[in-house]
Amino acid sequence: MLPPSLDLARYDGVPFPVATVRELSRDGRRTVRAMGRNLLVVWNDGSPRLYADACPHMGLPLSLGSLEGGTLRCRYHAWAFDGDTGDVVDQPTLRRPQPCGLERHGALVLGGIVFGWIGDPLAEAEVRAQLPPWVPETFSLHRVTMEAPFYLALFNAVDYAHFARHSLYSPIYALYRRLRRDSHVPGQPFRWEHQGSDAASEHLRLVEASRDLRMYVTCAEFTDDGGVNRFQTFVTPRSPIRTEYWEVYSARSSNPLVRAAAHAVFKTVVVALLDTEDKDWTGRSAANFLRGENIHLSATDAPLGAHLRRFVIPRSEAS
Repeated sequence: MLPPSLDLARYDGVPFPVATVRELSRDGRRTVRAMGRNLLVVWNDGSPRLYADACPHMGLPLSLGSLEGGTLRCRYHAWAFDGDTGDVVDQPTLRRPQPCGLERHGALVLGGIVFGWIGDPLAEAEVRAQLPPWVPETFSLHRVTMEAPFYLALFNAVDYAHFARHSLYSPIYALYRRLRRDSHVPGQPFRWEHQGSDAASEHLRLVEASRDLRMYVTCAEFTDDGGVNRFQTFVTPRSPIRTEYWEVYSARSSNPLVRAAAHAVFKTVVVALLDTEDKDWTGRSAANFLRGENIHLSATDAPLGAHLRRFVIPRSEAS
C-alpha cells in the first residue's frame, strides 16, 4: 500500500479540535493553525464561531485586534465585525460603508471540546456524525505537535507493537498487565480482528488485550473490557506534514481514589512518552514512510490500514 498524497482541500467538512470549552470560555477567542490556514475561534456565549484570521479590509490578522463584548475589532483601521455573524458593523475610516464580512467556517461543541471544520458553517449535523457519540465534559488532556501527516499521528495512539520499546512505558505496562491478567505481551505477535463498520467509524478489537478500538476520520477511541481507561485521540491537521495531536483521557471508574491515581499516571507516564519517544519516532519515520519505498505494513498495523482505506485513500484518489 503506497502512502497517499495528502491534499487538505479534500478534507473540507471534516471536524478537528480547536479549543477546549474551558479555555475558550475563559479567553473569549483563540487562534488556531489548521488545514493549512490561520483561523480564529470565538466563544460567542457558548455558540462558537470559526473565522479566517484575516480582516477583509487589508488582511491584518484579527487576532492582533481586540474583542469588545461580542465584536471583533481590527487593530489596523478599527473596522469591526459582529462575532456571531461575521458581518461588518463599523468602518470608521470610510465616509460610505462598504458591505463585507469575515470568512466564516463551522464550529460546534461536543462534550468539553470545541470542534471546527472548513466549509459550510450550517452543516453541523453532517459534521457531528463524523465524531464519536460521546466526548467527556472533563478530562485530562495533553497536546503535542508531530511532524507527520494526521493519519500517522493518529496511528501512534493505537500502535501497540511499539509500546514495548519505550524506555519508561514497558516496565509500567508489565505491572498493569499482571493486575488485569492481560494476555497481551507488548512486542509479541498479537491479533487485530475487524468487528465491522458504521457510518462514521471502523471497529477493531485487540484480541489478547480485550480492547476495542474505533477509528474515525480524525479520532481514535480506545476502551478496555472492565478496565479503568478510556482514551480518545483527536488530531488537527495543521499542514499535510504537521499535526496537532490531542490525547484526551477519562477514567471510567467511579472510585475517586482510582480516578485520581489513573489521571496521575496519565499526566506523568503518558505525557512523558508523547513528548519524547512518540513525538520523535513518529516524526522521524514519516519522511521515509511518505516516500513509499520499502514499506511493509503487517497484520499488527491493521488500524492504520483500515483508516487509510476508509478515510484517506478515497480522498486522495478523488477527481
